[in-house]
Amino acid sequence: MGGAVAAAILSRVAEHVRVRKVSTRDGRPVMLDDGHVVEGDEVQSPTPGMPYSVRRSVVEHEDAPEVFMTSPIRAVITDGAGAITLLTDNSRYKVEVIGR
Repeated sequence: MGGAVAAAILSRVAEHVRVRKVSTRDGRPVMLDDGHVVEGDEVQSPTPGMPYSVRRSVVEHEDAPEVFMTSPIRAVITDGAGAITLLTDNSRYKVEVIGR
């Protein structure tokens, strides 16, 4: 891979997102209430097998860590309108891209 291509891949512009926890699977631990919203910049794109991470730009409570992380993603679902849903072992999240 050429240097320019590698630099372009490494300098990918992060998406600015709003992540809403939609639901928790029955019987699973609840870390955040359903409906909780996190806003910030993606650390990396949603990738099955990896946690989804967002560097917060809006701190929703004073104890919130700088980076929000889900448990590892089991599936990334994108519907025809481009809506993104992330499924983890514990929860379901909706991801809304709101900028770059």
